[in-house]
Amino acid sequence: DADSESSDTNKENVVIEDLSWRVAKARLEEEASKRSFLKRKPLKLSYEQSQKWIQRNWAIKTEEEFNDLVANGNLRTPYISKRPEEYYGERGEWISWDHYLTGNCTDSFTEGRQSKWQ
Repeated sequence: DADSESSDTNKENVVIEDLSWRVAKARLEEEASKRSFLKRKPLKLSYEQSQKWIQRNWAIKTEEEFNDLVANGNLRTPYISKRPEEYYGERGEWISWDHYLTGNCTDSFTEGRQSKWQ
């Protein structure tokens, strides 16, 4: 029966080594996933959703008023960009401050078009 006990001990060691390897692998994968998540840029509302939210919640009309809102800490939602011209410009969605804040289309690109949020 000594051979049987030795065989059982060897099987237990193999199982423990296998479990240890799996746990180590899971920890590495979790750590890599966490790093990836932390490096990700936060998600923001689309241009149209952001525009609609700004227009419904704030009666601001100019870029300067928007920047004052941000500087005073009153724009607290992480879903609205604090630099919308830069953020939406990189995505090819930016039209103008006037359009973003009031829904008016005053530039040549959008002339004659109306905002669907008016």
